[in-house]
Amino acid sequence: MKKLSQRGDTIIEVLISMAVISIVLGGAFTATRLSSTGVQDSQEHSQALGLVQTQIELLRADASSPTPTIFTYPTNPFCMYINNTTASAVSPATGDCVQNASGAPTTTQPAFHLLIARDNPDSNNGYLFTVTATWSEVNGSGQASESMVYRLYK
Repeated sequence: MKKLSQRGDTIIEVLISMAVISIVLGGAFTATRLSSTGVQDSQEHSQALGLVQTQIELLRADASSPTPTIFTYPTNPFCMYINNTTASAVSPATGDCVQNASGAPTTTQPAFHLLIARDNPDSNNGYLFTVTATWSEVNGSGQASESMVYRLYK
């Protein structure tokens, strides 16, 4: 009888190759997850910046109206809210200052908390408005925010 020569991988070689493949796939998964979180974080910052800019445009529109309310609105801070087609200043207590990315009131995440703080007028009757949007970070580790400062004259 003739002996057949057998050539194959040992169990050790198979285990080592499986370990190497597992490490590579684990690294790829981690990189993909971190990249996805980074993209979502960037999107939320961009959406918040858009909401802050919208609040400033609403401030400007109110300031140029025949009867502006933003200089004398009794609640400070406040936010601007569009009800039907009219923009008006509202108190954060109304719930209208918690908005989604399109500017509608919401309770689902991401929920952007919008506040406008009005400083006392300067000697030229100029008011400094600080518009801030805050929301929960993607990874749940705290709060993120975007702010802009804008000066309007009465």
